[in-house]
Amino acid sequence: MNRRAAIALATVATLLTLVGLLPVVRTLANLTTFDQLRHLLGYDYMSFADSLAGRDFGDAANDFHIGIALMLVGGTLFIPIERTRPIARIVVAALFALLAFSLVYACMHPRIGIRPF
Repeated sequence: MNRRAAIALATVATLLTLVGLLPVVRTLANLTTFDQLRHLLGYDYMSFADSLAGRDFGDAANDFHIGIALMLVGGTLFIPIERTRPIARIVVAALFALLAFSLVYACMHPRIGIRPF
């Protein structure tokens, strides 16, 4: 990869990662108890459609997972760059593991037919 393409790729990856990091940090800053964190990681908050109507913490929970996805895309774009490859692989693997474990938790504890908080 030539130098100009590496710089462009690094710029796009940095922007995606930072844009994804903002809602994640905002959501984590709004958490006050560990119970809220457990609900957030278990997809136990309102659905996307409910959060658009209700406008409470469901928005932050949806933004959290969208932010994680943007960080995953940005981290994946860092992998072809030689200097950032080892750290990018570790970060992307950790984010994939976070999403995988939270999806497994959500599948093991379904809330079908139960009203959200």
